[in-house]
Amino acid sequence: MREADFMTGTRPVEGPVEGLPGWYFVLVGLLVASNDLTRQFSDRYEWVALLPLVLVAVHLTLWFTLLSRRRKYLRAVWRSKQALALVAILFVLRLLLQFGLTKLTDGAAPLHSYTHLIIGLVMLVVTTAGAWFDQWLILRVVNRDAAVRPGS
Repeated sequence: MREADFMTGTRPVEGPVEGLPGWYFVLVGLLVASNDLTRQFSDRYEWVALLPLVLVAVHLTLWFTLLSRRRKYLRAVWRSKQALALVAILFVLRLLLQFGLTKLTDGAAPLHSYTHLIIGLVMLVVTTAGAWFDQWLILRVVNRDAAVRPGS
């Protein structure tokens, strides 16, 4: 049976919608954190400067191969109001972390050398958890609605 045969609107009629795999959200978190991780380690390890480019290439490869069947759901997750709020929260968090760590580390020289590592790790965790939670909220509503309307 073709995919178009069992699709009505934007949701399959049969069965619950499966979410994106957990490793995808870790990969998204790594992409967000890669700029700071590159800044932290590129002076010691020159190959680290390629990390953002490698992660973008991995994302594009996944987008057109493994995630191609789930692409419309992925777009729905990233276009939701929660995702926009997550992006705004991440932006504000990044600015506050940079400002706060700069103020905090002005007096403590050893901490200053790890500023980008701390920011990168925090952004990795917050992005991964936030994106996964956003998907969880969306799937909870979509799958609950499908369970309520089994004949529709």
